[in-house]
Amino acid sequence: MKKLVVIFVSVGLLILLGSLFGVQQMSEELGISQPVPLLIEKEQQQEEKATQVKQSELEVKSQKIEETGRFNFFSEMGSDLAKGFNYVSRAMLGQVMTFVHQVLNGEQEANS
Repeated sequence: MKKLVVIFVSVGLLILLGSLFGVQQMSEELGISQPVPLLIEKEQQQEEKATQVKQSELEVKSQKIEETGRFNFFSEMGSDLAKGFNYVSRAMLGQVMTFVHQVLNGEQEANS
């Protein structure tokens, strides 16, 4: 019985991850979203300057949206929810990748 539950959970997880991967691939193919590479801690300092430029572009776009007006509550709620999930998942993946990078390279943190 336990083996059957493990098999069903693993198949369900595989189907879930496969569908998420398919949605991501179709979004990239249609140009809806572009992938952002994961950063490790050392590269984050270099990329902060680039994100400041992107933020100014986003401010211009947000002003344009405010001028045209976006009144769909659910669309706005969905975009905010997606941004939140994107931020949380990228933060978690960044931490995991930094840990793996440090373990594989045998690096120690400067604090320890």
